[in-house]
Amino acid sequence: MQIFLFSASVDSARLNDLEHRIRAQLPSVRIVSRMEEVTKALPKTAGSDGELACILFPVVLNAPASLDRMVAIATEYRDSLFFIFISDDIPASDYKRLVQTGGADWASTQDAPEEIVEILARLGRGGAPAIAEPPGTEPVMVAFVPSAGGVGNSTLAIEVGIQLKTAKRTRGRRICLLDLDFQNSHVCDYLDIEPRMQIHEIAANPERLDAQLFDLFISHHGSGLDVLAVPRNKDNPPDLDPKTLEAVFRMIASRYDLILLDLPVPWFNWTRQLLSAAEVALVTGLNTIPGLRQVAETLTAVKRVERVPAKIAVVLNRSEYRLIGGFARRNHVKNLLGDEEVFFVREAAENAVQSVNTGIPMTAQGGGRSVGKDIAPISRLAAEAKPVAAAGLRS
Repeated sequence: MQIFLFSASVDSARLNDLEHRIRAQLPSVRIVSRMEEVTKALPKTAGSDGELACILFPVVLNAPASLDRMVAIATEYRDSLFFIFISDDIPASDYKRLVQTGGADWASTQDAPEEIVEILARLGRGGAPAIAEPPGTEPVMVAFVPSAGGVGNSTLAIEVGIQLKTAKRTRGRRICLLDLDFQNSHVCDYLDIEPRMQIHEIAANPERLDAQLFDLFISHHGSGLDVLAVPRNKDNPPDLDPKTLEAVFRMIASRYDLILLDLPVPWFNWTRQLLSAAEVALVTGLNTIPGLRQVAETLTAVKRVERVPAKIAVVLNRSEYRLIGGFARRNHVKNLLGDEEVFFVREAAENAVQSVNTGIPMTAQGGGRSVGKDIAPISRLAAEAKPVAAAGLRS
């Protein structure tokens, strides 16, 4: 497929930055300033055998006329060209209108190279983005359940997801991390990607969620991990009803075979239903006396849901590790948690700070091997979990 980057009406500094990043992924991209340059470069039979050329088209969406122009261009040339329009953002309704032309898609300026490669990979023979095929089996849901704020629940979910996507044995799995904190989400901050799930757009009308809109909600990390997270919003977070979550999970279940749930500290009207649909519940906390009591209380609550997860375990984060004797205060853990299965993840403050500042998870850092070793059995537990039929949320 021939790929062209349209340069007309684009600020030179912005174009140079975009070209540099795109060329790192697509070395053969050609710069053009007029559509005539593209049509002259194409064979006369372009489009007749299903082979399309692709135009990468940076735009500024600042008025309805911008979208009208994009739609008109995509419609006019859709028999021989496929357009990927690039902008900082796009409203969901505009995105749907664009995709419905059958000749275009959209990529964000920030993540353009990765998103363009993904769009090209899924282009169907006729030029329209192909809908992902169902995995063929029921997806497995692993819930990370914080016993209190500040225990590193999101960090643990991220580290497990990244380790699974980078390990040779599991890298082929389709894995999604769903951040269910609709007010204080920070998973995308830790991964240095943009949160894109606009949950408020479907909260009042879940039937609006279709495959095209769902594609717009996904944030893609370079490891291959997909993330669903909302931009932070302190004002009136949506109070979701089960129907909205049902719509979201129908889409997730059709595309992924492993779903990592990052639950918020407060329990909502949907928390118990989600836990009842999970195969694994990992209660996260700290190895202190108050922290262990909070873990014990959360374990009790998890075991009272309608359908108890097949596997429940505890993850004690930022645990003190001694060179002689291993993890400290194991006797406290035994006294307060009894025979519960417990995973310890050591304190690694320097690596953690570097991780959040660079957007590189600890298990992907050269100095994070010790943490990676602690995360490995948790990742293995998630990878080996088997789907269990559960009512609601999945179909």
